[in-house]
Order: sequence, then structure tokens, then C-alpha cells
Amino acid sequence: MTLESDCQQGRSKDFIFSRRGVLQGLASVGLPFLFSRSQTRSLYPPPEFKMGDLVAYDWEPDDDDAPEVATDFGEILGMRWVPEPDGYCMIGNAWVYFIGWTHSTCPGILSKPCYDGEPTYSFDLRLIKHG
Repeated sequence: MTLESDCQQGRSKDFIFSRRGVLQGLASVGLPFLFSRSQTRSLYPPPEFKMGDLVAYDWEPDDDDAPEVATDFGEILGMRWVPEPDGYCMIGNAWVYFIGWTHSTCPGILSKPCYDGEPTYSFDLRLIKHG
């Protein structure tokens, strides 16, 4: 079937695309999108921890009956890149992690697993096991 015989059946020549034209059209739309996403990701370093990693947080209890140093253990549930300081307590250009705390070496602190919703910086954590 020729192009002309196809057009005689009521189809317009304006709506007939070659494969090359379709691929060029898709590439002109898709490539800039992919390129811009890859540039965005390279603006910050990769996170130190991954989802599911088991981590520990060492701290000094205020209670006189507690040990001098305690350690809380938990699992990374989420993370967020903080690009700029927020003026209150968040420093900029850093990853913060959201942790589901499972247990502690300090008696009476974590009687059951909990999620407090508070961000924790990577420099406050140490890796126990990759998830």
C-alpha cells in the first residue's frame, strides 16, 4: 500500500509519522528530563546509611542511677537531605535519619520499640549491621 492510496482512504498526510520522527520526538522530550534528574542527584553526597540498616546512638544519661554511657539501638526507617540550615536546630548540607528505636542499654528507657519522629544526624550514629 502506498502513502497516496492510504490517504485516499480518508487519512491525512500530516498525521503519518515515520519511525525516525517518533523516536526523535521521544528523545527530545525524554533525554532532557533524564539529564536534569541525574544532575539533581549529584548535588549532594550519597547517604551514609541505607533503609533497613541497624544503627546505634551513644549518649550520656542525666540520671545518677543510670550508667555513664548508654546506647540506643534502632533501624533506619527513612532519611532526608537537609540542603540549608533551618535557623533552629538543623544544620545544612547533611543527611538526617529517622529511626525506629528497638532497645537501649539504659534500664527503663525503651521498654518497647518506638518511633519518636525526631531526625538524627549521621555523625551521631554508628553502623551495627547493613539491612
